[in-house]
Amino acid sequence: MYKLTAFTDVKAFHDKAYSLLMEDEAANNLPLGLLNSMISSDKYQNPLLLLVENEAGSVVGAFIMTPPHYLVSTLKVKKEDIHEIVKGLQIVCENRGITFPGFLAEKELAFQLTHSWCHLTGDRYHVKMNQRVYQLDKVNDIPFSGGKMVSAGEKHVELLTRWIIGFVEDTGEMSFSQEEALDRARDMIDNEKYVFIWEVDGEPVSMARGARRTENGITVNFVYTPREWRKKGYASSVVAELSRLLLKDHSFCSLYTDMDNPTSNKIYMEIGYKPVCDSMMISIV
Repeated sequence: MYKLTAFTDVKAFHDKAYSLLMEDEAANNLPLGLLNSMISSDKYQNPLLLLVENEAGSVVGAFIMTPPHYLVSTLKVKKEDIHEIVKGLQIVCENRGITFPGFLAEKELAFQLTHSWCHLTGDRYHVKMNQRVYQLDKVNDIPFSGGKMVSAGEKHVELLTRWIIGFVEDTGEMSFSQEEALDRARDMIDNEKYVFIWEVDGEPVSMARGARRTENGITVNFVYTPREWRKKGYASSVVAELSRLLLKDHSFCSLYTDMDNPTSNKIYMEIGYKPVCDSMMISIV
C-alpha cells in the first residue's frame, strides 16, 4: 500500500522529498530547482505537491506541478506498483478539483504513468516532447564564434520580450501573450543573476541563462537564437561561455534537450555535456 499526501508547506515538502531527489541530483534538476525557487520566491503560485510513501513510511516518490505546467514525476517503485499510485493520484485530483496537462518524467516512468492514467480515466495521450537530460562538469576547449557574452540589462527588455515569444513558439510547450512575455523579460532582468546575451559587433544574436539551482548544480536553459542568426556557432559560444562561468560557483551544469533536434544535442556534447537519462513530456487529451 502506498500513501499520497498533499502539502501546502513547500519547505516541509522539500525536507521530506529532498533525500529521494538528491539520489539523482542532475536527473532531478527540475523538481529540485522548482522547490528551491518556491522556497526563495513567490514565483510559483498554488503548486501541487504530492509525496508518495510506502507501508514502511519511506519516501518513494514525489509529484510537483506549477500550474499550468506538466506534472513533474519522480518514483522509485516496482513497475507493477505504479497503477496503484496512479489510482491514488486520480483520487487526489478529483477531490481537489485539480487538472494537469500531462506527465513529465524519466522516459519509461512517463509512459507507465500515462498508460495507467488513461486506463483509469479513458483519456488519450500524445508525446509532446522526447527529451534528454545532460550534465557537464568541465567545458571542452571548443572554437568560439566571433563576439562576446554580455549580461542582459534594462536596455534588453524589448529584445528579450521578442525572443521569449520566439522561444516558446519554437518549443511548443505553451504560448505567451505580448504582456506575459514582457513581464517575464522584466522579471528575468530584475531578479535573475545569470541571463546573458551573445553580441557580435554590438548586435544581439543569441542568449542563454542559468536558473533552477540545486545543492551542487544549476540548469542552463532558455537557449535561443533567432532564425536569421542560426548555424553560425553563436548558441555554442554563449552556452559554453555561460557554462564556464556557472562552474565557478557550482559543481556541475545540467540541461534538457529536445531529442528531435539532433543539432542542439550534438552542440551540447561537443561543449562537454554528457547524457544522464532520457525524459519525456506526454500530454493527456
